[in-house]
Amino acid sequence: MAVYDQQVTSYSDTTPHIRIVNDAISLIDPVDTPLLVALGGFDAARSKFKIRGNGYKIEWLEDEYAPTSTTANQGTTITTNTTTLTVTDASIFQPGHVIQIDSEYMVIDAINTTNNTVTVFSRSYGGTNATHATTSTIEIVGMARLEGDDADYGSIVDITAPYNYTAIFQKALNVSGTQQVVDQYGISDEFSYQANKGIPELSRLVERAIFHGVRAAGSATTPRSFGGLGTFITDNTVDAGGAIAKSDIDNAMEYAMLDGGKPDLFVVNPSVMNDVRALLDSSSFVRVDQENSTFGMSAITQMQTQYGNLRIVESRWCPVSKAYLLDSRKVGLYTLRAYQWYELAKTGDSKKGELVGEFSLAVSNDKAHALISGITS
Repeated sequence: MAVYDQQVTSYSDTTPHIRIVNDAISLIDPVDTPLLVALGGFDAARSKFKIRGNGYKIEWLEDEYAPTSTTANQGTTITTNTTTLTVTDASIFQPGHVIQIDSEYMVIDAINTTNNTVTVFSRSYGGTNATHATTSTIEIVGMARLEGDDADYGSIVDITAPYNYTAIFQKALNVSGTQQVVDQYGISDEFSYQANKGIPELSRLVERAIFHGVRAAGSATTPRSFGGLGTFITDNTVDAGGAIAKSDIDNAMEYAMLDGGKPDLFVVNPSVMNDVRALLDSSSFVRVDQENSTFGMSAITQMQTQYGNLRIVESRWCPVSKAYLLDSRKVGLYTLRAYQWYELAKTGDSKKGELVGEFSLAVSNDKAHALISGITS
């Protein structure tokens, strides 16, 4: 016990002081799931991918057009009079295809898929007759069929079925009988209050799994989980190798465009987006009207590139080292079980419940998207 022989102040004995607590507890808004929202919500994949049934493994059909290029595999330089060429994949050609190697044009006369060779009519068809490197790129650039020739059957690309698994997200509550009836500031019912926090908290983990998810089939003894964006987006990649540059974004868009894609979302960590903003703020190519009442530029919500506009989605769960360029029409969440609360059997002096949801991610056409990696901020 403390005995005071001096002036009593508000600092002397704080034990009996009433704590001033506001009667409404603030939480971070569930804007912690901006990508999930931008993709259309928890079950957008059903309409985007026309998924009809329910299952813990989802598959979607995917196709692409026949390829239009391969490489030479001659083993030696292609001389100016060579008419039979060894190629990496002869199955993509058919008689009548006009091909281009460097600045020279030729017309396919015959193909041999067993030996991966093609024979051309002549080396004087068009362009510059020249020698070519053993691994030169060969592009199909047109067709010139012989009149009256029999039908020739070209290559057919197999339909594929990419897949993913669902992951179970769960949170249980156990509130003692005493805690349930104690008067509290801002909380009239402890169990309901904690239950209401559960969905935003689990939704935040769903958003994080979109970036970090590992695809695993699972078993009776190992968990099943869905693969994230990295499981599917591997084709059009750009290595920033440091701070992000406008050229990284332009190059990623170019790669996707050349592959036939057209991304419309730029998904990035807020710290990296701040670096992008700094690039634009200091750019001599950005012109704005002077307004003395406002310092700085308006928030950037879209980015214009040569290949189309990107809507910016800033998610603090996106790894700083990565930025994704997504075609939102080809990415979506799938819900097997929507969030639902279940009351658990009462044991002891407490109230118990469980929140469960089961979700997956569908991403089609790898070439429609792009990835910038190696970013530092």
